[in-house]
Order: sequence, then C-alpha cells, then structure tokens
Amino acid sequence: MCGLLGIGGDLARWSEAELAEAADLVAEYKRVRHVVQHGALYRLSGPHGEVPTVVQYAAEDGAETLVLAWRRGPRHGVPRLPVRLRGLTPGARYRDTRTGEVHHATVLAEYGFRPDLPSGDWASTAVHLVRMA
Repeated sequence: MCGLLGIGGDLARWSEAELAEAADLVAEYKRVRHVVQHGALYRLSGPHGEVPTVVQYAAEDGAETLVLAWRRGPRHGVPRLPVRLRGLTPGARYRDTRTGEVHHATVLAEYGFRPDLPSGDWASTAVHLVRMA
C-alpha cells in the first residue's frame, strides 16, 4: 500500500479464498487511499538492519494517519522499538479503526508506537488511526 496498491499473480489460478482476500485488501486500500496519495509521508524506520521498516502517511489537517510496518523475517531476541509518529494534532486522541483502541497523540509522538507484526516471513501490518471529535 506504500504509494499505490499492487497485487500480482495469475488470477485464473487463484482459489476463491485467495480472490476474496485480494478483494478485501483492495477495499482496505480504497478506504485509506486518500491519506496515502495526498498525505505527508514520514519514513520512521528504514529498511536496513534487524528492525521492521515503518512508514507513516498523515493527513494535512492531522485528522487521520496510516502506519505501515513490515519485516523480511522474524528476528528473535531483537527488541520491538517504538517509532514516534508525526503529523498528529497535539493533545488529540486517535482511534484505531480496526481494533477500536484509543491512543493519545502525545504518547504516540513522544513515547512512540509499537506496530504489532504477526510472526512469519514478510510479516506486515497496517494501522489506520482517526482523530476523535
């Protein structure tokens, strides 16, 4: 989802479950596409070393942000370091659209956020945070 969504493969050979998963991924991207394409991009953790790569897209007005994280393979014993989010509205609270969990902008910006990555090779996650009224 970094910049644009790309799903490749021979669709004629995909199972119904794989096609349904691809449709869900496309729908998820469409919900956040405006932030990815028009928001500010922050590279929070680079693709080098043992830590996950983390990028953040933030709406200009701070109303929402999307955090994308991925890693090539599990690195046992490597600490999960927080990444400090940027472009948030100071003092605001943000709700995770998937889990409903609420985060305070000050905590996300000053102490950081630890994206939860599943186990396995090429693990990834997308966290969409929306500012609460």
